[in-house]
Amino acid sequence: MGTRGVCVAALVGMAFFLAACGAKQDAAKQAVAAARKTLALPEVSYNVTFAGDRLFGPSLTLLGGRAASDLSSGLGYEALKLQGKDGHTQTLFLDLMPKVAYLSPDPAPAGVLPQGKLWITVPFDQGDAAEQRLAAQLEGVAAELPLAEVAWGAKDVSRVGTRVVQHLPATEYRVTVDLAKALAAAKRSGRTGLAAATASELRAARGKPVVVTMWVNGPGYVSQLEHAAPGTGLGTATVSITGFTGRLRPNPPLDSQSVPVASVVPPGRSLWDVATGS
Repeated sequence: MGTRGVCVAALVGMAFFLAACGAKQDAAKQAVAAARKTLALPEVSYNVTFAGDRLFGPSLTLLGGRAASDLSSGLGYEALKLQGKDGHTQTLFLDLMPKVAYLSPDPAPAGVLPQGKLWITVPFDQGDAAEQRLAAQLEGVAAELPLAEVAWGAKDVSRVGTRVVQHLPATEYRVTVDLAKALAAAKRSGRTGLAAATASELRAARGKPVVVTMWVNGPGYVSQLEHAAPGTGLGTATVSITGFTGRLRPNPPLDSQSVPVASVVPPGRSLWDVATGS
């Protein structure tokens, strides 16, 4: 190959490199924009399913949940359905707020809650590793955590292609998350629960990449997410957003009906074991 041929080959190679870089940058902008646009919504409704969860042990299966969230303020309500090997079912009602969570088991195991109490209060105070892990488990069942990680910590983004999600075409993105960057943004936002959850994920990941797969619909909102929060035992959560309109009204549990988590969960036991009677 002559000098001219070498130069042409080099220019062609550079053009492909620049095109690839441009495509990566475009994909990153589009994915982050969709996550931020969705996080600004005052109400979304969604279903969540789990694959490979180990949080509740072998005797219970986490069937999934239904939820509604005001993502703009960090408010969410969710009902998680559990089924035992003997066929019995239980619902865990979960209220998520930026700095506190409330859990109500229905039916509640005998003797778990004092008379007249319906809710267990879990403050997100970013305390020790165990408290942060609990925050990651509580936040890991909801849509806000993976959306925030993409919006605040997207590091490497690839556009995978297009597929049908909920009967509509959606563009698939694979997002590698910089958890340290997402944690710094969570702290700045004042979302204590998200900060504690992300800190736990960062510790559990041990430098391994954390990936969120997301699908973006025609209007530019995230319609589905897949996220495996490290160290939570939840396995892979798939969040399918079914509604994007309305405004969720806050309706927090009454203080008179709530009891602090420390008063009902003995040392060495988990909130989940206590709430399910495992």
